[in-house]
Amino acid sequence: MSSAPHPAAHHDEPAGAADDAVAPEAGAKRAALAEEQAHLHRVHDRVEELRRRADARAADAAADHSGSTFQARFERDVTAHHHATRAARYTFGDVESLAFGRLDLADADTLHVGRVSVVDEDGDVLLVDWRAPASAAFYQATPAAPMDVVRRRTLVTRGRQVRDLDDELLDADAAERLGLGSVTGQGALLAALARTRTAHMRDIVATIQADQDRIIRSPATGTLVVTGGPGTGKTVVALHRVAYLLYGDRDRFEGRGILVVGPSRAFTEYTARVLPSLGEDRAVQRPLEGFAPRGVRVAGWDEPHVAAVKGDLAMVEVCRRAVAAAVPPLPPSTSFSFEGTSAQVDGRTLARVRRRLLSRVSAERDQTTYHARAGGADEALRAALWKAWRSARRASGARPPEERSGTGFDQALEDSAQVTMLRRCFWPPLEPAAVLEAVATGQVGLDRLADGVLDPAPRQVLIDAWDRAEGWTLDDVALLDEVRAVLGRVAEPEPEVSRESDPGLRLTGDALTPQVELADVEADDYRDFAHVVVDEAQDLTPMQWRMVARRGPYASWTVVGDLAQRSRVAEPRDWDAVARLIGRRQVAVQSLSVNYRTPAEIVEVARAVLEAAGHDPDAVPTAVRAGGRRPRLQRTTDLVGAAVDAGTDAALRADGTVVLIAPPDLLASLEQRVAAAPVDEDARSRIRVMDARTVKGLEFDDVVLTAPDRIAAASAVGLHQLYVAVTRATRSLTVVAAPDAPVPGADRYEPA
Repeated sequence: MSSAPHPAAHHDEPAGAADDAVAPEAGAKRAALAEEQAHLHRVHDRVEELRRRADARAADAAADHSGSTFQARFERDVTAHHHATRAARYTFGDVESLAFGRLDLADADTLHVGRVSVVDEDGDVLLVDWRAPASAAFYQATPAAPMDVVRRRTLVTRGRQVRDLDDELLDADAAERLGLGSVTGQGALLAALARTRTAHMRDIVATIQADQDRIIRSPATGTLVVTGGPGTGKTVVALHRVAYLLYGDRDRFEGRGILVVGPSRAFTEYTARVLPSLGEDRAVQRPLEGFAPRGVRVAGWDEPHVAAVKGDLAMVEVCRRAVAAAVPPLPPSTSFSFEGTSAQVDGRTLARVRRRLLSRVSAERDQTTYHARAGGADEALRAALWKAWRSARRASGARPPEERSGTGFDQALEDSAQVTMLRRCFWPPLEPAAVLEAVATGQVGLDRLADGVLDPAPRQVLIDAWDRAEGWTLDDVALLDEVRAVLGRVAEPEPEVSRESDPGLRLTGDALTPQVELADVEADDYRDFAHVVVDEAQDLTPMQWRMVARRGPYASWTVVGDLAQRSRVAEPRDWDAVARLIGRRQVAVQSLSVNYRTPAEIVEVARAVLEAAGHDPDAVPTAVRAGGRRPRLQRTTDLVGAAVDAGTDAALRADGTVVLIAPPDLLASLEQRVAAAPVDEDARSRIRVMDARTVKGLEFDDVVLTAPDRIAAASAVGLHQLYVAVTRATRSLTVVAAPDAPVPGADRYEPA
C-alpha cells in the first residue's frame, strides 16, 4: 500500500490555521454524505449510459456491410475500433472508487475528481480525470500554497456507495466568505492504511500524496529513477505514472506500448490489477523470467556469486561465441556432379568460409544476426561449390563458364543429396535454449568460449553451477535472451503476390483490420516500447539490463528501486551506472521518504537490521502511523512448529493476509504443517509460505519470520534480504529464532 491524501502531519500548515476551521454543525456530515451520494449516482448512471452507447455503436459499425469499396470498409473498421476502445475506457470492473474527491475553489466553482472524465448530456462536467491538469491541485495543494483551493474533500466509496468523507480547509478566509465548513471523517490516509490486504495490490488513485503526485506527473524524457525505502509507494507510484503517461500522450504510448518489468511472477501477479482498475490495459506487465524463450521453464535464482558471473557483460562475447560453436561439424568432403563433371569440396575449406561468416555475426543490428545472415551464408556456400566445380572442369580439359547465373548450377545443387545434407549442416536454424544447453552440459567447452574473456575462477563458477543445476534459473534468462538476440529471427519466406491484383491494394475482411490494430506489444519479439518501467531495479545485473534495454531502444524510462534492498553483490552500484547500461547519459533521481506501510514499532526493528547491514539507520523511511503492537520474538528449538502456530493464530485473530518467511530449506516443512493445521479453509487460504527473496515488493498484514540468523548468513547480501523481510508487514511482525541465534535489534522486540 502506498499513501492517501494529505495527512495533517505532512502539511506545512501556517500557525493557527487549524484553529480557524469552523466546527461542523449537527447533521452537517449527514447532509454532506447525502449530497455526495446523489452526485455519485449521477456519475455512475452516466458512465453506464456512455458504456452502453459505445458498445452499441461499435456493434453497429462492425455489422455494417453496406460499403463495398476499400475506403468504406476501412472507415467502418476505424469507427468500430474507436467505439470499442471508448467502451473499454468506461469499463472498470470491481473498482472501489469511481469518484473519490472534490475541490471547492476560490471562485465558488466545484470540481469532482475521479478515474475518468465524465460530461453529462448538457455539457456539464460531472467528473474530472485524476490525471487532468485541473486535478493536480487535489494532490498538490497545501495550506501554504492552496492553488485556489478552499476546501478539499476526500470521499471513501465502495461501488455506488459513499461510505465516508473527510474535509480539509486550505484557505480559512475564503471558506468563511463562501460559507464552507469542514466535515471530518476518520481521515482518508489512516482509513486506507488500516484496511486489510488481499492477494492483489490496490491502486492509490484516491489517496496519492503530493510528493508522489509530482513524480507521477513528471515528463517522460530520459531516465527517471524513483528511489525510497520499503513502504514508500515506489511501485504503485510507477504504475500510476504509466496511467498518467497513457492519458497525456495516448498516440505515443498506446501506439507503441509500455513495458512494466517486475522481479518475479508473484510480484507481477500482485500488481496486475492496478492498471486495469485505472482503465488502462495497454501496458505489458512481465516478470524477468517472462523474457525466457517460449517453452523454456525457469525456476529459482542462483547464489549471488554465481549471479555476478552470469550477469557480467563479459558474457556478451561468450554468448556470441556460443552461437558460432553450436553449428554442427561439416562432412570431411562433399561430392557432386554438374554437366558431366564431378567435383569434390574439402570440409576444411568450407569450415574456413563458415568461420569467416560467423565472426561477423552479432546482436548489435538486425542485419548482423545469425539467421539474418542465412541467405548470405547460403550464397557463400554455393560460391565455394561453384569454385570447386570450375576447378574440376578445367582439370578435365573443358573450359567452364565464367558466370554461375543462367547455367542451371543452382538447380543441380538442389537435386544433389550430398549437397542437401551439407547445406543443412553449414548454416542450420538454431534455438537459443539448445545453444546455451550445449555450453551448460559441456558439449561445447567453456574454456574455449571464454578464452581471453573470463578468468579461470569465474569460468569454474559457471561450470560448477551448471553442473549442479536441474534446470534454467532466473539468472540464465539474460543469457538465453542474449543468444536469442545473436540468432535473430528466422527469415520467413516472402508471401506470393497474385498478379491478378494490384499488390499495393489490400482489401479488408469483416473483422477489424490490421490498418486500425495497434502493434502487437505482447509478442515475444516486440522491441519498440515507448516507455519502460523496471521495478526492484537494484537487483538487475548488467546482462539483465541489456536484456530489458533491448525492448526499448528509443524508450523513456522509469526505474524504481532501493539500493538498501539489493539481493546481489554485482554491479551496477549506482543509478548513473544503470542509465549508462540502458544507453542514457543522464538520470533524474526522485526520492520518497515516508513509509505508508509499516507501523513505527516495526520500523524500529528495520532500523537495527539496516544498521547491521552497514547502512545508515536514519535512511529508513519515517512511518506515518503506530500500530500499537511491538514485534514479538519467540525463541524455540521447534522453529517450524512455532512459526505455523504464530501464522495460524494471526489468520484466526483477524482478516487479512499472513506470510511465513523462511530460508528455502524450511519452506516444504512449513507448507506441510500449514496444510495439516487445525484451522478452517478461509484462514488457511490466507496463509502463504515464501522465502525472503520472493517476498520482495509484496506486503502482508501479518508476517512470521523464521530463522532470521540463517537468512542473514546465507550470502553476502543476507542482511539486506532480512531487511526486506522485516518490512513486509502492515500490522504485526513475529520472529521465530533458535535460543542462541543472533537477531539484529533483539532488544526492540517483545519477548513471546
